[in-house]
Amino acid sequence: QVRAGPQPSIGNQRHGPRTVNPLVRLALRSISAMDSAQTLLRQVAKDAKVFQTLSAATAAAAQQETGKCWAALPLTRDSMAEVHTTLQDGSGTLGVIMVATAAPVSQMEVLRAMEYSGVFVASSEMTKAMPALAAASTFAAGPSLVLLATAEAIKGDENWTAFMYDPRREDAGSDAFVTDNERVRSEIKGFLNRQNLLTLIAKKSLPAPAVEGEESGELAQGLSEASKTVTILYSSDTGHAEECAKAVARQCRNGGFASSAVRIGTMDSFDVGALAAEPLVVFAVATAGKGEFCGNGRGFFSKLSSRSDLDLKDMKYCIFGLGDSHYWGKGTEDSRINFAKPARELDDLLESRGAGRMMPTGFGDDQDVDQYHTGFGEWKSQLYSRLGVEAAAAGGGGDDGPVKSDEMIKVETRQLRGSMKESFDDITTGQIPFQDTKLVKAHGSYQQDDRDLREERQKMGVENAFSFMIRIRLPGGYCTADQWLAMDDICGRFANGTLKITTRQTWQVHGVLKRDVKATMQAMNKACMDTVAACGDVCRNVLCGSRPDVCSKELHNEILEWTYSIHDHCLPRSGAYHEIFLMQGDEMAEKTQIMGSTPVEEEPLYGLTYLPRKYKVAVAIPPSNDVDLFAHCCGFIAIIENGKLLGFNVSVGGGLGFTHNNQKTHPRLADVIGFCKPSDAKYVCECVLTVSRDFGDRTGRKHARIKYTVEDYGPEWFKEQVEDRLGFKLQPAKPYRFEHRGDLHGWVKRSDGLWNCGLLIPIGRVKENSRICLQKIAQELKGQGAFRMTCNQSVVLEDIPEAKKALVQKLLDEYKVMHSKETTVSGLRRNMVACVALPTCPLAFAEAERYLPTLVERLEAVTERCGISQEDIVIRMTGCPNSCGRPSMAEIGFIGKAPGTYNMYLGADFVGHRLNCLYAESVNEDQIIKILTPLFGKYSKERVKNEKFGDFLVRTKTVKPMQNGRDWWTTPEV
Repeated sequence: QVRAGPQPSIGNQRHGPRTVNPLVRLALRSISAMDSAQTLLRQVAKDAKVFQTLSAATAAAAQQETGKCWAALPLTRDSMAEVHTTLQDGSGTLGVIMVATAAPVSQMEVLRAMEYSGVFVASSEMTKAMPALAAASTFAAGPSLVLLATAEAIKGDENWTAFMYDPRREDAGSDAFVTDNERVRSEIKGFLNRQNLLTLIAKKSLPAPAVEGEESGELAQGLSEASKTVTILYSSDTGHAEECAKAVARQCRNGGFASSAVRIGTMDSFDVGALAAEPLVVFAVATAGKGEFCGNGRGFFSKLSSRSDLDLKDMKYCIFGLGDSHYWGKGTEDSRINFAKPARELDDLLESRGAGRMMPTGFGDDQDVDQYHTGFGEWKSQLYSRLGVEAAAAGGGGDDGPVKSDEMIKVETRQLRGSMKESFDDITTGQIPFQDTKLVKAHGSYQQDDRDLREERQKMGVENAFSFMIRIRLPGGYCTADQWLAMDDICGRFANGTLKITTRQTWQVHGVLKRDVKATMQAMNKACMDTVAACGDVCRNVLCGSRPDVCSKELHNEILEWTYSIHDHCLPRSGAYHEIFLMQGDEMAEKTQIMGSTPVEEEPLYGLTYLPRKYKVAVAIPPSNDVDLFAHCCGFIAIIENGKLLGFNVSVGGGLGFTHNNQKTHPRLADVIGFCKPSDAKYVCECVLTVSRDFGDRTGRKHARIKYTVEDYGPEWFKEQVEDRLGFKLQPAKPYRFEHRGDLHGWVKRSDGLWNCGLLIPIGRVKENSRICLQKIAQELKGQGAFRMTCNQSVVLEDIPEAKKALVQKLLDEYKVMHSKETTVSGLRRNMVACVALPTCPLAFAEAERYLPTLVERLEAVTERCGISQEDIVIRMTGCPNSCGRPSMAEIGFIGKAPGTYNMYLGADFVGHRLNCLYAESVNEDQIIKILTPLFGKYSKERVKNEKFGDFLVRTKTVKPMQNGRDWWTTPEV
């Protein structure tokens, strides 16, 4: 109301117009809008009873059998909260008009009115409100709520939309939503699905009305529990903060909170304007980049920062922040400032808006023994106690199910079966349950999502763009032309239209939707291929040297056969893969069992627990080390004398993955421990596997690879264990020499008179011209030619008859596929390797595949000026320190630290005997160019004959030689 009293004059000539107090103007505007709303209402319902308070309207509605009694109220936090309480009674004769006169106008709480079964809800601009008011007046099945906004209040507001939600339309088989804005309609539907508020769902899930005379204590108890609400919001890139948030949600639901009263979602999916109406918000906030919010929390924080008008005095909150106290160096100022910085900034901002901190902010540190779990355990105990849910057992299913360790999942899921057979048939979601995401790896697949689309989809209220990467089991990298054609067809029909040649000497396809996974596996099976053991805690795809110029064709084939022998001997024997992905009805059961038998109850090599971590094996053929043998858990070096294979030197204990600033982790090169006959190779590989199975660290996956077992116990001890299981001693290792690691480019004629041609497929991505070209070549070579994938992400065309050579050459020229020193452009381009990284890898901190060619192009300009453009220099990049692209063995290596930021490592040797070491930390593209330009110039002028770049850096003491992985964290000598 406006205080009565003498009205001031508008103004006079001497003093000019008088300025009206803004509060007075706002009050006048509100009174005018309320009058307009009531006038509009009476135009559609002449006998409408309109009250100025909700209590008066509710009392009148209770006495009225037909029609509506209306409350016309200004839109405020308090009035909206009162409306929500009243709507739960569901009186069909009650109507409420909320009038908004000032920006910004939040529609979120109006949407939430749909939580109550059978409520009419509409939102309209004041001058266009007649249809909404008319429909609301005739709705008799429950209350009506209409939000009317003045034109001034929503001017320029892109988020505002007029809509109508009428349950009568749903009962008639139509869409309950009516709006002209298709994009917003999708967002609103997404919101409702996410919050489980659709009227249809509410009708199915709410308890049936009590029969007259029955005890009502249970219903009263349910309503009491429903009055407790908690909203849990998270910001997460790698999923750790999301896991924390889901753990809290699970505990609350099992501890007495009604399921509908526990809301969980990303920070960006929540309307900042609705915070004031939340009694309690729990935040789980991870750190990205240099103290930045993750992609799905950045927008929330930005909007909250700009809303200085928000009064959050009625909201309680608590925060758990995740970070790495050494991420920017142990004890550095950057690490101190940026550790869990988003969580601390959010805490400060909420406090400045008047919100009450329910308990101190907790922190999880990746430097703790079990990473963030230590801090989270302490913090959640205090939270659960304050919420009164500490006694609840954290059970539950679905995505909020308890997070089990990998070891427990392997034991409990019937030899890698889990619930995958059912979950891949569930088309209501694009993802599979958490434990199945762990198991599906052993069947050659990873669940991923497009991180480029995360923020947009979360704002729309729909789940992430989930898809599956599927990797073929292809020991030795060999396939026929017919199999290449099959894979080309598969990537076009089921995947993203490209093939990825990996450093594991095989293909993988990306972007396969869940509904197509089984069809994809079945199509591969028809081409005599599968994905068994391509990933997971098992012996993975066994590599074999691919260069056709290292030995005769006959000898190469013999070594490839021994590679198959090693690989097949160490395969898992579970029938899970065939049961889940290939069986199609009872009549197919016997035909699709692995090895023609029924599934075994226990794995002969792997047991119930399989291996602590993945087991990687490679076979090298000197003088080529194209498989990077010393990066593998177990390796076999072919020893050839006078054109005959004598046997293999055996190596153990290699692996390159580590964790940024976790000094318990490091890369390691394998040790050569002896020599074995070719026929014994598969048994040696088995014994190395079983030593890992029995002695590997199962308490922490970051310390579970064979390299740590060898490092902790020593190579001699490991050799003794292997020999004890073999029953005989390994012979002393025989002399060998590696001279290069690169691929062959160009034509070479083999001893059988057939031609081979080595191609360069940049970063291994077969797409566009290269895909068309190789598809046409495969058509020409059907029934006679073959393809051999390389560990440097390229391909060798094999077994080309003389009559087909000219035609293949014509196709390579026509589609500009690089295949010679001239067409491969530069030494850097010939030797670049990168993992997939963004947008599909959930572990990537930075780009790799999409960025390295751009960086190499800039570096080529530098090497051209320095006169070294044709010098072969190994350059590799990965998006994270898991090192799928083997950057630690590159003369120039880059490991992603944050978007656009990399650690740069220099000084590995050209043939793969030495690791590189950290040279520059957290550098961007311009800094990389600035650092490498003078080094290239110096190398051009001061190198000795045939000296490689990495060796030059060590000789000139630019970096120290890194021979032992345990020295990885020491300061480089400069």
